[in-house]
Amino acid sequence: MIKKVVLDKADRLYHFPFDMEDFFPRRALKAGEKRIPTIDLGRFHWSIESGPPISDKNALAMANSEDFARLKEAISNWFSEEYNVRIDPRKEIYIGQGIHRVIFDICLAYVEYGDIVLCPEPGMPFYRRMVISVCGIPVTYPVSEKNDYKPSFARLSSNLGKATKILILNNPHNPCGTMLEDTEMSELLRIASRQNLFIINDAAYCSLTEEKYLPLRAIPGGEKVSLEIFSIPFTFGLPYLPFGFAIGPPGVISGLDTIRKTIGITIPKPWIEATIKAIESFPSPELKDIRRRFDQSRLEANRLVDLMDWGVAGGKSCPFLWVKIPERKQSGSYAAALLRRKRILTLPGTAFGEIGEGYMRFSLSAPPEEYKEAYDRLSKRLTLRPSRGE
Repeated sequence: MIKKVVLDKADRLYHFPFDMEDFFPRRALKAGEKRIPTIDLGRFHWSIESGPPISDKNALAMANSEDFARLKEAISNWFSEEYNVRIDPRKEIYIGQGIHRVIFDICLAYVEYGDIVLCPEPGMPFYRRMVISVCGIPVTYPVSEKNDYKPSFARLSSNLGKATKILILNNPHNPCGTMLEDTEMSELLRIASRQNLFIINDAAYCSLTEEKYLPLRAIPGGEKVSLEIFSIPFTFGLPYLPFGFAIGPPGVISGLDTIRKTIGITIPKPWIEATIKAIESFPSPELKDIRRRFDQSRLEANRLVDLMDWGVAGGKSCPFLWVKIPERKQSGSYAAALLRRKRILTLPGTAFGEIGEGYMRFSLSAPPEEYKEAYDRLSKRLTLRPSRGE
């Protein structure tokens, strides 16, 4: 008789933060309520579905070293033209499979057991997940109203210790939509150098900002203490692919290359072709169009915020709107009431950490027509009081 073998889950799984999807009101997952269609203002949908044409003969081919070299050269030229910063394509660029995976590769390469990694709160939950996955310890630092929804560098200095190796920065910041100025980045680099702290910046939305994005590497000394990660679809206006790149010091890039070789990451050749063509036409018509639609949605979202006496918090550097709920009501209950009573889906601020209580995040990927429809629904009744148990 064969006895059943029980495989216990690793303890780290019980410490993972929940996914953002888990914070959407549960009624959003139920089918059958078709009387009034749900307006989805919470989820982010990347609407670019077509990119530069690629050769059919390479449809199933995997990229080789020559393909990677061509892509790195194209990225280096783009970075130089866009930001007036020179990059060594052979030693200072890493090609990976999306921002999530690149951050995980960094954690595998540089985070030891018990190392502290500073993560923003509110911030994307996957930062903490990646740190926990390699037995590191994520410690959050606040991005709050007290500091204009930007990191408090004074608090960063007080939180640092000998075991702290890395600070994860999200600039432009999701969900707050703020972007650091050059003086603020200079101060952060100074603190990092003094405390022997390396900065990992998630710059996913750098091409979607209203103002000009300034990379850390453009600040004197930035090339010594920081690495920046970019999303290829969001940066160059391509259909969504798990495809990204990082720019950093040669020593750090070398460690990432070791992880890539060990795990055996493969990239399809058509992805390389499409990216090079998109870089050559940057900013592409598709990217300009999606920026315009985000701006239109922001205008309609602001009308909705004014109607409901909510408060717009943060800045305009991301395709999201960080909204403050009146009287600091519980964001989960408030979002549930919006869905139940008006069939409007939003994301509670607690999806980004406890400090997000009292806030909601709206996605500007929702077309302006949906914000107009939400305005019409809510204008029929201006009060929205969550009932008990919602």
